[in-house]
Amino acid sequence: MKITRVAAVLALGVLFTSAAFAQFDDDNWDSWDDDLTNSSVSDEEDSFGSDDSSGSDDSFGSFDDDSFGSFDDDSFGSFDDDSFGSFDDGDSFGSFGGDDSSSSPLTFSGDLSLNTRYYFAKEESDEFLKGTRNTTGARIFDRDSNGDRIHFYDTTLKAIPKAKIGVNYSGSMSEAILSVNLTEQTLKDYHEDIIDELVIRGYFLDNALTIEGGKMKIVWGKGDKLHVLDNFNSDDYTDFIIPDYIDRRISTPMLRAVYSQPTASALTLEGVFTPFLPKDRFAEEDSIWIPAAYRTLSSTVKTIIAANVVSGKMSLTDAAQFDSDDLYPDVYNLKYSQAGLRLTGTASSFDWGISYYYGHYKQPSANAEETVTMANLSTLLPAAMASGNASEIARLQKLYAKYNSSGISLPKLEYDRKQTFGIEAATVLGRFNLRAEAAYNLTDDFSGTDPWVHNNSLGWLIGFDMDIPISNININVQHIGSYILKNDQLAKGIFKTYDVDYDPKGRYTNDKIVLNITDSLMHDKLKPEVTLLWGIERGDLVIQPKLAYSPTPELTMTLSGMYIYCRDEFSEFYEWKNNDFVNLGIRYQF
Repeated sequence: MKITRVAAVLALGVLFTSAAFAQFDDDNWDSWDDDLTNSSVSDEEDSFGSDDSSGSDDSFGSFDDDSFGSFDDDSFGSFDDDSFGSFDDGDSFGSFGGDDSSSSPLTFSGDLSLNTRYYFAKEESDEFLKGTRNTTGARIFDRDSNGDRIHFYDTTLKAIPKAKIGVNYSGSMSEAILSVNLTEQTLKDYHEDIIDELVIRGYFLDNALTIEGGKMKIVWGKGDKLHVLDNFNSDDYTDFIIPDYIDRRISTPMLRAVYSQPTASALTLEGVFTPFLPKDRFAEEDSIWIPAAYRTLSSTVKTIIAANVVSGKMSLTDAAQFDSDDLYPDVYNLKYSQAGLRLTGTASSFDWGISYYYGHYKQPSANAEETVTMANLSTLLPAAMASGNASEIARLQKLYAKYNSSGISLPKLEYDRKQTFGIEAATVLGRFNLRAEAAYNLTDDFSGTDPWVHNNSLGWLIGFDMDIPISNININVQHIGSYILKNDQLAKGIFKTYDVDYDPKGRYTNDKIVLNITDSLMHDKLKPEVTLLWGIERGDLVIQPKLAYSPTPELTMTLSGMYIYCRDEFSEFYEWKNNDFVNLGIRYQF
């Protein structure tokens, strides 16, 4: 069956006989964004390509599921897409007054799409079962009341309708933007995201100063659909990394000011503030795209609650009324606010930037100290008494008393504080468009010894794209990576495998190479493309071919697919290794 899936997906490659492949869909994970230099999402550049059918599969990203209850959101970004949901500043949105132009001050836009996705993976095999890892890294599986393994997958055939409506209104001194997003998810579960963006923007000091506020999306960094510096908005991973990047980004209430110096150096200073923390969003347990770390956390909590009920420490009524959302801290307050500064400029043909971000990781870490200790009191307490360590004995006796009164404690979830110091650059060298980003992520665990807080880390991105003199082919190559500092100081003893940075294979670098090849034929009506992602240390390979045909500028039909290969069960995408699919899409824009 695997060979059949490979052949079916790669058969799309036959369509690329002109050595053509089209652009990157910029909507992939944790920020393969476009080069949004000094404006909002609307200023993004479509150089890496975008999926002409919303809901397409042109993005990549990763969940780090190799540690208990910990979710690493610093793996590698996502392809940024300039599809509907972002507005180019060049679009005339009319005027709030004073505009004598005969054009209407109010403009409307729309994006209607329907994607039909067929998943090949339907086998009820151990490989396909979406199990989790225990603390040794081995696979475990959820079971039903009869002891049978629970199988996690969506229906084989899935239809994904989507509608977006935009209204823009602007003048010489101000502008307003409204984007409405209508999907099954926003209408059913996340009503607040029906409004995708709502922004009011004003221009001051002869347009040198721009101040804007509202429910917004912004992007930092010079990468092309890949970033290590983009921190303000969170991501919606409920449909993996398949939707366009901008569609997957969750807009956040924020205030933003941009001052641009009208000189040759084009110095621009940008400041951003959000009053609370937007969290990454994940699929539910019955979805094919739920990450293993979330399933591990859910399974652990269920086990603890069941044990507390059996021991009489929790009533059946309390267990039935337990809501897992209570484990998460309330992030809608100033304690979880975000702020940042970014300075960019140009020297000749060299674009540069430096930035500072103060905020939090968008995915929680689980503090299981009390949970693990209570589960091991029968061995820890006698050992402490034998050693004569008075402080340790007192700590364990306190936990023992707590256990006797209320049972085993549940893990405590927290969004670790993070500061990111970044530099970015882009230039042209001959036929090559070069770009780079580098980040130093500073957390509260500077020594690397706290198992419940992320260690400091480094992130980097380097890449180039170039046109070659064959048809209209463009080749785009980027390398994105990260390195966890002080990894030799990770927790020892019983807490080691629960450390949020722990990797069972001892891999503390995470490097990926992304290759995108695009072409444009028949006067831009036919656009083939292919995207390849290779995870160097973890042995992942993702292939995404796509063919887009636009008989008119408004109408686009796409045929695309995704194939995921993983070297072993410790590969980054192992949870989704059988989620190969083919997608047919149609999209109408006005």
